[in-house]
Amino acid sequence: MKVFDPVRTVLPNGCVLIAQRLIGAPLISLYGFVKGGTVWELPEKVGSVNLMAQVLRRGTETKTAQEIDDALERRGAELSFTAGHEGIAVQLSCLPRDFAYCVSLLAEILRYPTFPEEELEKQRLRLINALKDAATRPEEVSYRRFLSLAYSPDHPFHYPSDGTLESVAALSRDDILEAYRKAFNPARTVFAVVGDMEPQEMLDPIAEAISDWETDSPKEVDFPPASLPESLKREHVGLPDKLQAWINMGHKGLKRNDERFYAANVMTTILGAGWGRLFTQIRDNQGLAYAVGASLQAGLGEGPFVVRMGVNPKDIGRAIDSAIAELNKIRTEPPSEDEVSDAKSYLLGRLVLSMETTGGIAAMLVSCELYGLGLDYPQRAKSFYEPITPDQVREVALEVIHPERLVISIAGP
Repeated sequence: MKVFDPVRTVLPNGCVLIAQRLIGAPLISLYGFVKGGTVWELPEKVGSVNLMAQVLRRGTETKTAQEIDDALERRGAELSFTAGHEGIAVQLSCLPRDFAYCVSLLAEILRYPTFPEEELEKQRLRLINALKDAATRPEEVSYRRFLSLAYSPDHPFHYPSDGTLESVAALSRDDILEAYRKAFNPARTVFAVVGDMEPQEMLDPIAEAISDWETDSPKEVDFPPASLPESLKREHVGLPDKLQAWINMGHKGLKRNDERFYAANVMTTILGAGWGRLFTQIRDNQGLAYAVGASLQAGLGEGPFVVRMGVNPKDIGRAIDSAIAELNKIRTEPPSEDEVSDAKSYLLGRLVLSMETTGGIAAMLVSCELYGLGLDYPQRAKSFYEPITPDQVREVALEVIHPERLVISIAGP
């Protein structure tokens, strides 16, 4: 399929629109992101933005939830809203002939939701059931506790973005309306649309639907800096009926626009990819883990660097010691040229795979805008990774990884 250069425009209200034509694509995919997420949530109201996002499309001033569902189903279209720590994501896919209608429906949902009590209660029950299920799974329990230990109570990442059983049960409709009022502002919003239409034919319906959209919420958002713990923290959450334990260990990482990101991403890949050092040493050579990996969740805020392991409870101590040994090793010994080369190839390959669909391309264009990478970043990505040397990987490991100040969260028997 032939791809054309993306076209970018900024509406008077600050909303950024991007369109890219992909000849031969059967569907039009729109991906949007509104920066902010849980930044404005009070500790006792955690989960309000997530619940609001789930109820958002369940009724407007002119349409019921059933009418919205029917309108989308008749056109074979899909529309969803997902809330996280850093913002709210919007995903829409439809046939080209239905794009103008679906965009007008999306705009109506964004601008004129009614949050009916009945729909709120349905979504609350669904979310409470999901939270109850999460509380039984060691991997979920461990990660939630990890975040609460790795980030201080005044940081939005300290709290789970989907809330807690107690907070979600206590949320009122007024809390949802307040979450909606704070969460959305066109000046913090980016939409990218990709498909087999002329870019202007995709941009015009969006501009027509939201060019006069205004809110009284803040036009800008800043994610607060995070701090490292003063010393190593370790906590075990008991789940006595489980046969397997999960370990999350790490601390705050980097923002995506940190100049050290590319070297740090290579480092994390050498450690945590399916062929990486942690997998090879802890799973293959020592047989201490069922699953093991590492990730650097760099975003608008300083997301975590985290090592995750699923282990037999009797091997918890040895698995942690082995992981710490690998973290220390990469800080003191440069990786081999082959390891660095393999990591670069892996990362660039994943970038290509992430853009195999119109939805993937749209999401990438939004990321390019959010992080100031330039819309031609996919074509230039190799130039950011190519110069990285083994010594640079070791240097960034010294700056980013702090084994003596790890947070270690264990959940299991």
